[in-house]
Amino acid sequence: MAHDEGNFLAAAEMAAELNNADGYALAAESLSVYGYHIATGQEQEDIFATATEYGLEAVRLDPRNVQAHLQLAHAMGRYAQVVGVIEVLGNRYVGRVRNAVETAVELDPESPLAHLGIAVWHAEALDKAGIIARLLFGASSARALEHIDLALEYGSELKVVQLETGYSLLLLSERRYGDRALQLLRAARETPNGNAWDEFLHERVLESLAEIGEC
Repeated sequence: MAHDEGNFLAAAEMAAELNNADGYALAAESLSVYGYHIATGQEQEDIFATATEYGLEAVRLDPRNVQAHLQLAHAMGRYAQVVGVIEVLGNRYVGRVRNAVETAVELDPESPLAHLGIAVWHAEALDKAGIIARLLFGASSARALEHIDLALEYGSELKVVQLETGYSLLLLSERRYGDRALQLLRAARETPNGNAWDEFLHERVLESLAEIGEC
């Protein structure tokens, strides 16, 4: 499969041609991975914008498709990272990302990636905006911790879950949760790579470990 082999642009094109919710969700995922790990500059912004369009189309075609909501959140979150704060606030990206992952959890309460999405949303919002995130968007460290636990309950063997829960704990408080984060990142380092995306995740794992002094 092109996505698993790392041919993300080809995978997105082929998936979008299916013209159904699953196809557009996969296209959004492929572009989001490519945009974050490979693209640079203006191409990155354009890629995330297209990924968001694919995610929106996936949700429109099948509002009960969990992957559609997850990949819409993924794409919008990445897009929000590369555009100006005025556009982010004006288009309500922060709230829209939260709504997408919360919808995914409502549709599938045992989805580790949906719980992971909520956990990361709260942790990143608090890290970037602090008290403003609490007041304007309802960001909460308690909610982040709750969904970290649920993501691990349902998907502790997944490299992305190990990495992102560890990352989220470090964002919340390295002093309080550093030991637990270190255990999760070590587990992610030992989890075999299953595809090209896992290889990118593995690089992030090693970078995160190096940042906290783990060789």
